[in-house]
Amino acid sequence: MSFSTADICDDFKDQEKIQVLSPKFKNYGKKTKFQGEVVTIKLDKSNWILISTLKEENGEGKVVVVDVDQEFYGIVGDKLMAFAKKNNYEAIIINGYVRDIDETKDINVGLLAIGTCPQRNFEKTQGFKDVELNFEGITVNSGDYIYADCDGVIITSKKLI
Repeated sequence: MSFSTADICDDFKDQEKIQVLSPKFKNYGKKTKFQGEVVTIKLDKSNWILISTLKEENGEGKVVVVDVDQEFYGIVGDKLMAFAKKNNYEAIIINGYVRDIDETKDINVGLLAIGTCPQRNFEKTQGFKDVELNFEGITVNSGDYIYADCDGVIITSKKLI
């Protein structure tokens, strides 16, 4: 996997709208460099639709972007990361919180979130897949493309390299 987010930003500055994810998102997974096609999920506290996506669908070449409006619950932990690894997902990016980071940091999947919270939500609420997400000044849709490395995370409407 040979790319640099800085080079992509330079090389495509006049050809493609490139969005950059806020630097407040930190990586709690093992994989620090990844790229993939976006699958979006909008949650209302409960992560049931995310569980079924990670557990039941082939994630080869995919990055799941989850918006939970920064609700203070751990949305992904070691069990969901194990599902993501088993089904070959590249990464999960959450506009929210994660837990079990002593374990998730050893699973070879990217896991970006704004922080940690040991508590999870047990209430079963509705979630939506493949919807437009808007948070932290970016807009993300299923089918967009993400490139991530130690310089940051960029989102484009199509695969660039």
